[in-house]
Amino acid sequence: MPRIRTGATEMSEPIIQSFLQDFRYGVRILRKSPGFSAIAILSLALGIMAATAMYSVIYGVVLNPFPYRDVDSLMSVKIWSPDQSGYRVGYTVDQFLEIAERNTIFEGVIASTISDVLWSSQGEPQRLRGNVCTMNAFEVMGVPPLIGRTPTPADAVPGAPSVAVLGYKFWNRQFGADPTVLGRQMPLNETTRTIIGVMPPRFMFRGADVYLPTIFHRGQLPEGVRYVHLLGRLKPGVTPAKSEPDLLPIIADLKQREPTAFPEKWRVGLLSFKETFPSGIREVLWILFGAVGLLLLIACANVSNLLLSRAISRQREIALRASLGATRARLVRQLLTESLLLSTLAGALGAVMAFGVLRAIIAVVPPGSIPDESQIVIDRPVLLFSLGISFFTALVFGLTPALHVSRGQLVAALKESGRGIGAGIRQVFASNAMVVAEVALSLVLLVGATLMIRTVLAIQNVNLGIRADRLLTLRVPLSTQRYADAAHRTAFFEELLRRVEHLPGVDAAGINAGMHPFFGGMETSVEISGVTQTDTSPVVIHQVSRDYTKVFGIALVEGRLFTDNELASRSHLAIANQSFVRRYLPNSDPLGRLASIPRLATAPSNITDNAFQIVGVVKDAVNRGLTSEIAPELYIPYTITGTANYLAVLTNTDPTSLAKAVTEQVYALDPNQPVTDVRTVNSLLNDWEYAGPRFSVVLFAVFAALGLTLAVVGVYGVVSNAVSQRTHEIGVRKALGAASADVLLLVFRFGARLILLGIGIGLAASLAIARILSNQLWGVSPHDPLTLFSVVVLLLLVGFLACWVPARRAMRVDPLVALRYE
Repeated sequence: MPRIRTGATEMSEPIIQSFLQDFRYGVRILRKSPGFSAIAILSLALGIMAATAMYSVIYGVVLNPFPYRDVDSLMSVKIWSPDQSGYRVGYTVDQFLEIAERNTIFEGVIASTISDVLWSSQGEPQRLRGNVCTMNAFEVMGVPPLIGRTPTPADAVPGAPSVAVLGYKFWNRQFGADPTVLGRQMPLNETTRTIIGVMPPRFMFRGADVYLPTIFHRGQLPEGVRYVHLLGRLKPGVTPAKSEPDLLPIIADLKQREPTAFPEKWRVGLLSFKETFPSGIREVLWILFGAVGLLLLIACANVSNLLLSRAISRQREIALRASLGATRARLVRQLLTESLLLSTLAGALGAVMAFGVLRAIIAVVPPGSIPDESQIVIDRPVLLFSLGISFFTALVFGLTPALHVSRGQLVAALKESGRGIGAGIRQVFASNAMVVAEVALSLVLLVGATLMIRTVLAIQNVNLGIRADRLLTLRVPLSTQRYADAAHRTAFFEELLRRVEHLPGVDAAGINAGMHPFFGGMETSVEISGVTQTDTSPVVIHQVSRDYTKVFGIALVEGRLFTDNELASRSHLAIANQSFVRRYLPNSDPLGRLASIPRLATAPSNITDNAFQIVGVVKDAVNRGLTSEIAPELYIPYTITGTANYLAVLTNTDPTSLAKAVTEQVYALDPNQPVTDVRTVNSLLNDWEYAGPRFSVVLFAVFAALGLTLAVVGVYGVVSNAVSQRTHEIGVRKALGAASADVLLLVFRFGARLILLGIGIGLAASLAIARILSNQLWGVSPHDPLTLFSVVVLLLLVGFLACWVPARRAMRVDPLVALRYE
């Protein structure tokens, strides 16, 4: 049967054949110059590699971090005050139930909180990360289980067996992904629960090992829950802007019932679920992605310069093709096809290299800085991005050389001798402009990297106000079921302190509900007798044992510390830091003054007398992280509420060598009591304070180093090409008596003009762009003169070094050979 050919097919075949012809010719051209091809492909591959790896992180952490249904409609209720920094999204059980029952903007509201869960399995008791949540949590989040089921209304009826749902990682780690785990009994805390389901790998809601669906009732604290995180799914058509009128009367009623639970000048609104996770890493990632963009532009400029230089030597070839009837559009298409070949090969190489680079990036991501649900992989969306970048770079670096070379003078090119013709004014200008751009962009990257390095150095040199080198810390989360009141909790910790202090190698031990220099147990407002307060900023409350300040080396300034008798009798005494005195009692004696802590009169503490007499003042110590201002703080006896979690041990030896011995003292007191987070303070500083800035520094420095390398290669290429183009001129100069030093100065003057112009543009750009980095900097100005000066000096040094090799070649030019060649 004869084949039917349509008009469209007949028209498309010549186009396809023409493209294939361009493709085959481009392959021959690249194979003809393997050195050029290798340099161009590698330069582009470095930029595409960095862009692909960073986009993979951006996509997994920022653009698509959560697997939940319509995640943009998941909102928390946020309360804040214009007089205070920060906000709250946590509520008591009673407050949550009030909001959940009265609101009209959510189609479903859930409560959840992370809680230490004791699993009494075989061997040592295990502490699990539990998520105590309402029965409807899985329905509202919109993710079905991997196996089994999630809670149903039948699980919520009175007398129904308690159930549990496992997280995928815990199921895989502890049970070997055994599907027969369904139906097993699991003793968690003081309750035996039946495993009914396992969630998919990416369902990591609040990073839990196990989910404990629970029925919440007013006036009760299920599973020891004190505060819960409220999360709701907006009804269709409801926007955050429409939420305030609905929530205002609810919060106003709660404020009237519990005046101390909410700030005086409160505001209410909605907070996107995405925004409830640490946002610092998102800003850093976008900044680093911008740095990668600059690196990619440097790579494109570099390759474009290479193509321009090669195009000069191909002008006779291009002119010959034009004389045989090739149109300018046809020539441009051929040259762009060659560029596309380069970028495609570079894209493939860059994508392969990105797999290894991505593993290195993930290895330095700060702990706890990204959502547990994030999946950072090179998958289809990332590969499509890499493909798009490859096409984009082909257009960016290929278009300028193609347009310039196709504009050449036909007759002039054909009349030139076999050595080829020189570069035209436009080509020289374009080539020089690209080198200037490379220098400017590399300067911006270097300024950013140097500012981040100086930030890390400043953070590492912070005076903590404590000793950190010989401290071992561990967390001992007591079960609220087995240690239900302050007396039982205090008895446990007092005996634990006695045992630990008698261990060889231990100098002292202390207890606190929080821990310096990272956080206190509570931040709340205080009231001071005889003082009219205009500053309502929160005060950090530490609930400590007698030797806590001794353990951390926080020196006493005036007054005294607590005695054993005062701790045992639960005396209402307090010790203030210097910041507290400066803020609230700047012109009076702090000793003997009364400071009331209204929050302690509310649940869960519920103490009748919340006034504390100040008996001492201690030096300031970092208490809210290294980059935050030291907050006013009060130390009160932990025995009043029995609230404590952290044990800190001062050693006279390597603190890690005592970890086992200290842990054994806990098990000796209670074999079922888990111990977690056994760390030295130095290791905590490394993970919580230094890891974030170090992440930025490492990546910024790598990108800046790559950018500088490409810029140096660009400077070398342009200067070397200029020397080649001016060989005859140099020969004439030397024949007329020019010394080698004059030739050297000629070459360096040419290179210096490009470098200095690039530095000038780069400085102006860096001064503007550095503001973007301001939130990531600490202890250094975005316009730090020392940083700018050091970067300029570095660029001048490496720039002149790049000029040195072609300058030496120019000095060795034999004038007779140069003139005979001409």
